[in-house]
Amino acid sequence: MHFPIQILLKKHFLRIHEFICSHRSSSFKNTILLPQTKFPHKVSSEKRRQRDHSIEIDAKFEKLYDKQHEKLGSKDFILHDGPPYANGDVHIGHAVNKILKDITVRSELIKGRRIHFTPGWDCHGLPIELKVLKENHKYSSEASQIEIRNKAFLFSQKVKEKQKSSFMEWGILADWPNSYFTCNLTTSLAEAELEYNSNHVSPSVFIKFSVIKCPDVIRAALDPGSKLSVVIWTTTPWTLPANQAVCYSPKQKYCVAFCSTRKEFYLLACEMLKDFEKTMHIELNVITTFEGSLLKEVTYSHPISKDRECPLLPANHVTMDKGTGLVHTAPNHGLDDYVVIKKEQIPLDPCIVNEDGCYNNYTIKELQGKSVLDAGSKLVLDFLVNDILHLEDYKHSYPYDWRSKTPVILRSCHQWFIDINQIRTKAIKSLQNVNIVPDHFKKVFQRQLESSPQWCISRQRAWGVPIPAFYSSDQNKPLVHRILTDHLCSLIQKHGIHCWWEKDVNDLLTPKLKNQLKLPDEIYYKGSDIMDIWFDSGISWKCVLPEPHISDICIEGVDQIRGWFNSSLLTSVAIRGTAPYKTLVLHGFTTDADGRKMSKSEGNVISPEDILSGSKKNKIPPYGIDVLRWWVAAHACQSENIAVKMEILEECTQNLNKVRNVFKFLLGNLNEYNPSIHITSPTHMRALDLYMLYALKNFYQKVEKQYSLIQYKGVAKDILNFVTNEISSFYCHLVKDRLYCEAQHSKERLDCQTVLHFILSTLIQSIGPLCPHLAEEVFLCLPYRDAANSVFVYEWPNLSKFLESTTVPISVTWANQIRDVILKSEVKTIEMEAIITCSSRITDELQNLNKDLKDNTGLNEFFQVSDVKFAECHENISESLVTLNGDLNLSDGENGCFTVSLLKTKQEKCPRCRLFTTSSQTSLCNRCAHVLNVPLSHQSSV
Repeated sequence: MHFPIQILLKKHFLRIHEFICSHRSSSFKNTILLPQTKFPHKVSSEKRRQRDHSIEIDAKFEKLYDKQHEKLGSKDFILHDGPPYANGDVHIGHAVNKILKDITVRSELIKGRRIHFTPGWDCHGLPIELKVLKENHKYSSEASQIEIRNKAFLFSQKVKEKQKSSFMEWGILADWPNSYFTCNLTTSLAEAELEYNSNHVSPSVFIKFSVIKCPDVIRAALDPGSKLSVVIWTTTPWTLPANQAVCYSPKQKYCVAFCSTRKEFYLLACEMLKDFEKTMHIELNVITTFEGSLLKEVTYSHPISKDRECPLLPANHVTMDKGTGLVHTAPNHGLDDYVVIKKEQIPLDPCIVNEDGCYNNYTIKELQGKSVLDAGSKLVLDFLVNDILHLEDYKHSYPYDWRSKTPVILRSCHQWFIDINQIRTKAIKSLQNVNIVPDHFKKVFQRQLESSPQWCISRQRAWGVPIPAFYSSDQNKPLVHRILTDHLCSLIQKHGIHCWWEKDVNDLLTPKLKNQLKLPDEIYYKGSDIMDIWFDSGISWKCVLPEPHISDICIEGVDQIRGWFNSSLLTSVAIRGTAPYKTLVLHGFTTDADGRKMSKSEGNVISPEDILSGSKKNKIPPYGIDVLRWWVAAHACQSENIAVKMEILEECTQNLNKVRNVFKFLLGNLNEYNPSIHITSPTHMRALDLYMLYALKNFYQKVEKQYSLIQYKGVAKDILNFVTNEISSFYCHLVKDRLYCEAQHSKERLDCQTVLHFILSTLIQSIGPLCPHLAEEVFLCLPYRDAANSVFVYEWPNLSKFLESTTVPISVTWANQIRDVILKSEVKTIEMEAIITCSSRITDELQNLNKDLKDNTGLNEFFQVSDVKFAECHENISESLVTLNGDLNLSDGENGCFTVSLLKTKQEKCPRCRLFTTSSQTSLCNRCAHVLNVPLSHQSSV
């Protein structure tokens, strides 16, 4: 291929020219003030956890809590920690809860308040006891109570220490040495501990009970010698041996119907006849109908003990939704049933089910020892096979233990209760003074208080706080007295909580106490019940919080409305008539990426350690603590469920890298800056600098408001937007020339560094509560941090005070609008001269951007052009490459139209600053010549 000689020579000349220019530029490299800092833009995956740990050591994380308590005179901020169960490894839900609490206390600490945050653990209760029994391969009946208690204590302490270690690794700031746990201060489940599983499957049984007596008007309708049966329907056939009555509705009509296929007469509600026929696949012939009130004279033979005669009783809870309109009644296993029997003054049979869920000795021998939900239920159906009319599986709502997610049985037993009716009104009134986030949960909480049943505070287990009650030999009347309670408290303080089980009853109820209480001389027994664990943790406000025992805030999952929030409120109102907290914050639960609950059986568990250190099994890289905490702030500070998705964690990593990049730029350009020496006055700053400081002030005010409203998602969003749009893309981009090319201690550069100093300070304060490791890492690289060890005790500069007696000229707002138009040109504006055609008023205002400057430096910097000129009317500029039109938003209605014409500058590129501000390619611009102290007469030799 052949080229004309002119083209070859031209290309050769251009290469020589580029080499000369490049050589000249490189000769000025050492005169450019480039950023210098040890702060890394990114941290490799392999070093991430190691770096987290080194930051904790260097920044003295463990000493910060005690250090901040030295702030005498500071206003206290109190967060009360709802104690988690000490029954297993930490999970991602723990991370959400603890990190949200930590963000809260750190946001208050950095504002100058002194925080109180005593972490706690719930070390009592069934989950821990069951774990201990399982590990030792024993049932509760096989182990002594003191053996269970000793092992449960050791187990809970081991788990507590393991969880504590994890919490501290997440940077949780708390009073760890003085943390509390409830064990230092077969079960019955209260209604508040139940949830209803709508997918539970039970045997659905229609069964007949033989009528013994009935009114003559009913008997007359039957064939001579025929038998009549009442028909009931139940999904709990295991309760049939405990039957004491059948209930009916006196407001409904009932009938006797004949089944021709079975040759049997059935008694049931008229309204339920068709449903019964459909279920049985039969047709019935109605013989007679009558009012329900007539059934009060009917009796029947007990389904198990055939020689026992049982009544039909009127009841309001009988409905026509399902069944036959006749309800099997076992008062030891249902509240409605119990109320009816009590109302009719019928003696309650002994409960036939023990606390292990098995039939006891009060029922027939064949059933004794059998589990009522398994083998026992099947045996009952076998026993009644001749009386069963229909049997099928039935999916319905059934009570489950809300922790173990297993079906429960309802059984009667002697229990201790708090009468909610006596404090309900006060509790609801106290709740009105509590701020709840999100606010719609206040109505949820109030509805629960309005409908909550009596609070059962006793449990039939070994691992817990004993209820200090004694019983006389008949075991019916409890002996409880303040004198006895005080005596027990003194024994516990001296010998420990186990003394109730270890000591003989005569040591607990001494002869001296008996005489003091004037008790009859008889044998007494100590009670075996323990306190409900919700009572344990619910009274923690009295034991943990400083006077007046009211916390500023409590943060827990939404389920705690019926748990710890509820028990804390009720105990506080009962004792002193007021709520123990000012604000409640509720967050949601974590799920996998598909919205499913995490469980080991599903294999979808992602632990906090997986996110921190990585997991080969789950194909998760090490993200480190900053990403975990940013994820919690940006995605988990809400009451809805929170999905743990890898793409979201990756997005969090990218967002933090953007923030780190800006921190690196700020630190690098402040490497030799000392605010105590170099800070400048805002009154003589460029309009661009003032604009940035005011934007910074508004940003921080917005962040502080978001923190106060517990809107941490908004904080993360605001930080990212401000860093990306205002700091990185705008200010830092515009001032690079000033930072790199002005004289080191020139006013222009120091003004800019002063702004960067405030940006860095504000950004550290903003992100510190969210990502304390990152904030401390930046702080450790800050050259002027003096002897301070932490961003949370450092005395940060007051930006609002610094900006007193200053205002931002309107010119900055207008210049921003013009800049937005110029940016749309899609040309390399640094090589362009801008001619702005606008009104004289706009021209005068825009000239303020050149405040105290000899030329158009301020405007050139703002618009990133070679030069700026103004014209009052637009003329056809032939050299113009781009012509852009815009309209300023003027408040007074004046014409704000403007035109920007961009044309190729006639200036050359300065070999040092590379701006098009010099007359010759071989000459420095005036600014660079001045900085390097090069006389203008010597420019050609440069």
